[in-house]
Amino acid sequence: MRILGIDPGSARCGWGVIDITEEKGQPAWVAHGCIETEKTMEACEKLNRVFNDIMSLIEQYKPNMVSLELLFMFNNQKTVMKIAEARGVILLACAKKGLALQTFEYTPMQVKLAVTGYGRSDKKQVMEEVIKALNPQRNISSGKKDGFDDAADALAVAMAHFHKYIEEGIKE
Repeated sequence: MRILGIDPGSARCGWGVIDITEEKGQPAWVAHGCIETEKTMEACEKLNRVFNDIMSLIEQYKPNMVSLELLFMFNNQKTVMKIAEARGVILLACAKKGLALQTFEYTPMQVKLAVTGYGRSDKKQVMEEVIKALNPQRNISSGKKDGFDDAADALAVAMAHFHKYIEEGIKE
């Protein structure tokens, strides 16, 4: 089984792919990255870029399931709107690729609980657990500069789905 995890955003959209093998039943890192858009781009151009890149990722990695982080409470309404718009084009891409019924959503607290065992873990703790569990083969750092923090969040979302899959026996 292959899971594409996505941490939505229009300026920075993290993604990560994990495999779960039947033999070991453990998640294994496949790939990760960050879709970044230019600050000078119009909102519709950013959303189009996210949509096209998600479509390409689905074509390239052929996931069986997609896990996506749900919006949480934000004080800044502009940020909420931008993330909601990005989530919309991501969900549309999943639907266009036939994954509408195989797309699952998790709150940040559910992701943290699944990855670290504590729903109020900080970003650093989540990243450490992702690295420990998956041993990604590139871009291991804690800086926004290389996009690994966004990708680590996406890998954590994929891991949350893996844990939910195991606990509840979700079938493909």
